[in-house]
Amino acid sequence: MKKSIASEVKVRAVLEVLKGEKSALEIAGGIGCHPTILKEWKERFLVAAPKTKKVEDEKVRRIETLERLIGKLTVQNEFLKKVHESFDSR
Repeated sequence: MKKSIASEVKVRAVLEVLKGEKSALEIAGGIGCHPTILKEWKERFLVAAPKTKKVEDEKVRRIETLERLIGKLTVQNEFLKKVHESFDSR
């Protein structure tokens, strides 16, 4: 039967391997898995990391675009309020 290890534990273990402060054998022993499994997690992590960064960058760009749009609409709204008020005061 396969042992289930939480994703958080896997990520922490991979990050430890990448830091290089401990060997993969030490880290794998600490979480109860074989070093080969840890190597597979590391490879998957390194493949997925750039994709995750790209998605985050796209989200940041989208937020920046929406913030600029909100600013523009706010300025236009204030202008139209002032124009409307000037016509009402006549």
